[in-house]
Amino acid sequence: MTSVFYISPSVLPSRAANAVHVVHQCAGFAQAGADVTLVAKRGMPDPAALPGAIADTYGVPAGTFRIESFFSRGGRGDNLKIAALALRRLAAGRPRSGLVLSRNLYAAWVLAVLRRWPLVFETHQLETGARRALQRAVMTRPNVVTVVISEKLKEILAEHHGIAPARPLVLHDAAPAGIRPLPAAEKRSVLAGLVPALAEEVSRWDAVCGYFGHLYPGRGVEVIEAMAEARPRSLFVLFGGNDSDIAARRAATRLDNLVFAGFVPHAAAQRAMAACDVLLMPYQRSVSIGVAGHDTARWMSPMKMFEYLASGTPVISSDLPVLREVLADGRNALLAAPDDPGAWLAALDRLAGDPALAAAIGTAGHRSYAADHTWVRRAEAILAAARGVRGDGAP
Repeated sequence: MTSVFYISPSVLPSRAANAVHVVHQCAGFAQAGADVTLVAKRGMPDPAALPGAIADTYGVPAGTFRIESFFSRGGRGDNLKIAALALRRLAAGRPRSGLVLSRNLYAAWVLAVLRRWPLVFETHQLETGARRALQRAVMTRPNVVTVVISEKLKEILAEHHGIAPARPLVLHDAAPAGIRPLPAAEKRSVLAGLVPALAEEVSRWDAVCGYFGHLYPGRGVEVIEAMAEARPRSLFVLFGGNDSDIAARRAATRLDNLVFAGFVPHAAAQRAMAACDVLLMPYQRSVSIGVAGHDTARWMSPMKMFEYLASGTPVISSDLPVLREVLADGRNALLAAPDDPGAWLAALDRLAGDPALAAAIGTAGHRSYAADHTWVRRAEAILAAARGVRGDGAP
């Protein structure tokens, strides 16, 4: 059995995108037949409570993979502390062979550059300052496969550093395997069960349009608000966001067909996606991830895009170049200009007026997910790429 030693940048459990990605990728490796150890910081003192918390937060069964973790109340230096824990475990002989994968830049630099081990390094961003030099050193090593989430990120990394990764591997993000669409007749009852506040009225709307994700700038909430005002017979439900953003949005709206439902656990969110009639992904040309100075619009590969496709529900998405790496207008989604509410309304009306088109788009989306965009498929691609990598050192 192949072993995978995964060094994360994450605090678990949390709602951060990197935590969601890491947990589901580890589950994908396990489903691909690997014995997986994940190194992370835990957000609770009791290590015995962590597997259950991960199961509740991400829908990944306890025991799917092994976790090496530490707890500290402060957040300063977390990535360095995670790297130190991982290096201690590796020095103690775990694992003796197999794949070492790091999304932790500090651990990646020590292993790939100082120790010259074969390594898979995954990066989703452009580093700056001292971290920029570390990223460049790691990704240009011949003993490193550098996994990036889009063709555009591969291109921008080369521009940013003045040199391309030595062994790039483009793998878009993914969704858990086994997601099934809901029959149309079950959608309303399932949604009412997931959002009890809607139970008495969910059946009175012509269509239910769902949005899932944060409410940060650049996520297109203003586009959805304009759509809700223009289409009072459709219900627009937004899942996610932090407490302060949800409270501010609720206080500002006077529309009864615009509902900020707040956070729901990951597994429930996937069912809610399948229970909607249309899913909205109105990313703008500049997209915040909630961290000052980080804009991912040029190279992003949103996990929710693949979960949307998996649901079998037709998707309306912003027409951004990087999203066209996965989405094809009129085939597995309808694409609209990011900042033009009129274009979004036209796409919504097109789906409402052509049920056959809506069904075909939903079906095509689910097929593309099942064939190419599950965490298991992604894990298999990483394992295959890593087989040909050699280093001067050895784990």
